[in-house]
Amino acid sequence: MRRTRKWLHAGVFAAGVGSALATAQAQQAPEPQPAPAPSAAPTEMLPSLEFWGSVGGSVLFGQQANPQYNGSITRVGALGEIGLAYRSSYFIDPHLSVAYASLARGDVHLPAGQYGPAGDLNQHLAAWLFSPGFTAEIWRLRFRLGLGFAVVKQSFTYQNDHSSSSAFAIMHQLGVGFNALDSGSFRLDAEVRAVVAPGVDMAFLTLNVVARGDIIEFGRSNSQVSAR
Repeated sequence: MRRTRKWLHAGVFAAGVGSALATAQAQQAPEPQPAPAPSAAPTEMLPSLEFWGSVGGSVLFGQQANPQYNGSITRVGALGEIGLAYRSSYFIDPHLSVAYASLARGDVHLPAGQYGPAGDLNQHLAAWLFSPGFTAEIWRLRFRLGLGFAVVKQSFTYQNDHSSSSAFAIMHQLGVGFNALDSGSFRLDAEVRAVVAPGVDMAFLTLNVVARGDIIEFGRSNSQVSAR
């Protein structure tokens, strides 16, 4: 009987020790950490048809046609432009633009001569620019290259007589812009551009504000086209 009680007490003691050790191990075991949430996949820019408009000032370079006559010549003008571009998934986007530039105007006093009595000659120089080309966006910089043609028009008023002449010339332009605002479907840039037409000795520099917006977006997963 005594031996039975001793074995019973030993069994109860061993069970208590084992339970205590199991409880201590359970308390020391680290709690399982929650699995990290899967990171969102990077968004890819969809191809789109972009419309833009720009406006700014211009500065004309070059010499006067008749520097021997004293006059007041203004070489500061203005330029307005509209264009369409295809914004691809790559960094090169083709475009087509049309612009009108009022480049210079002036008043020159002409002495009396074989063409008539003395008087003031009013002059105005303007140009239409038609240019296909492409742009390349790197970070916030937007580089632009265009090759097209220009229609340059000179207007004259002398002794209440109005006349004008036009010339056609190959034109190329090179510009760089900075993207100041990008809200997804709308962008706002500041752009500096040089325009040169060697055939008519025309070269000027512009500083423009360019507003660009997506008018049609092309989906990549199906053939649907969603208009904004």
